[in-house]
Amino acid sequence: MNKKRYIYTFIITLAIFFFSIWLSNVFSDKKVQSLRDLESRINLDILSVETRFSLLQKTSCEHIVDNKDSDIGFNVDLNNVALKIKSLENQLGYENDDVISLKKYYSLLQIKDYLLAKEFHDRCKKNTVSILYFYDTDCADCAKQSIILDKIISDYPEIRVYYLDKKSDNPALDTLLSIFKITQSPSLVINEKTYTGYQDVSKIESYIPEIKTWKATNGVTATTTSTTTKATTTKKR
Repeated sequence: MNKKRYIYTFIITLAIFFFSIWLSNVFSDKKVQSLRDLESRINLDILSVETRFSLLQKTSCEHIVDNKDSDIGFNVDLNNVALKIKSLENQLGYENDDVISLKKYYSLLQIKDYLLAKEFHDRCKKNTVSILYFYDTDCADCAKQSIILDKIISDYPEIRVYYLDKKSDNPALDTLLSIFKITQSPSLVINEKTYTGYQDVSKIESYIPEIKTWKATNGVTATTTSTTTKATTTKKR
């Protein structure tokens, strides 16, 4: 009697174990497919912008609508991809073939977006700044640097940050490393200049002269809003 019970218990336990493995694989495959679908959509968006630039080569920049719905570059979508890849990386590990492949493709998308944003800035004289951030998983200061850059993005929406794994096996990335003479992590490229080592908020702000203009503009806007509010309050009284 006890022997049969042990056998049944063993069979049920074994079935649950294999079912758990199967379920985990199904969810992992779905996540990988979801990431690839999202990256395909981003790639189509980038291709769309490239096509629009080709169409606008002989027209003025006034024809390029400058609002949140038609912004050049797709940094928000790329950030979503980054978060999902990070989640998958935590589940499958850094050495997983799918994770490595997706990270390579993600790096290419970032570089593509960077080039488009740079062309938009140079050609249309838009007041935006792109930061290339080179890191690697063995870097002691990279976690702190990432937090600082997240704050910079939060404080200044005009700034784009591209997070690039220096050790990723990617010819396009290798070209950037060579152009900007990147030898260690963390390293930042701001306005075509390379800054090696950890950089705090005040240092990064000092590398970006455009920030003074943004602060001045925001200050004028804030003062105007405050004056209007006071005038409205006085009238009501």
